[in-house]
Amino acid sequence: LVDDEEDINKISTEEQREALRKSAEEAEDWMFDEGFSADLKTYEAKYEELSAPAEKVFFRAAELSARPKAIKALTSKLDKVGDLMKKWETTMTHITEEERQEVLDKVEEARKWVEEKVAEQEKADQTADPVFTSEEVPGQTKKIESIVGRLMKKPKPKPEKKNETDAEKNETTSEGESTESEDLDAKDTESTEADDKKEEAEEKKDGDEL
Repeated sequence: LVDDEEDINKISTEEQREALRKSAEEAEDWMFDEGFSADLKTYEAKYEELSAPAEKVFFRAAELSARPKAIKALTSKLDKVGDLMKKWETTMTHITEEERQEVLDKVEEARKWVEEKVAEQEKADQTADPVFTSEEVPGQTKKIESIVGRLMKKPKPKPEKKNETDAEKNETTSEGESTESEDLDAKDTESTEADDKKEEAEEKKDGDEL
């Protein structure tokens, strides 16, 4: 208890700490008496009995720093999602405003969950089991990640093809003009495909970072 005395004092009462000291003494006495010749099953059962109260206290002490770290990581992730939805307004125009808003609504739900839990924890008895743990925090983005993943797979609409009238007009052009037009179309297609691949790579990178 000495190593983490400051944190231990924050999340335990004097009665709890005294009980832990007494438990530690009983454990030591048992180990050098009955425990000296006890079988493994008996030893493990006794260890669990004596260590359970201490583990609860140590867990509460560890959560004093673990919860803020988890919340900081979650907040950073939610900020990235918000930035991504803003970016999609220009880079993923086939994603509708309603679809982006669905993601942003889930982001706000996660932020509200954090605010409520932090407020509850501050009001709660710090010497009792915590209102929420650091392990629960990352899970608040599961629904968000699922929706974003689904939207990233939404296919972009195919470019419109030229109508038959335009095609017929092109047939009346000279062979040289036709060849030149085909070359330009090919270059435009290659450029468009390259841009599409670049955008897809950036979108995948953004998704992987969430």
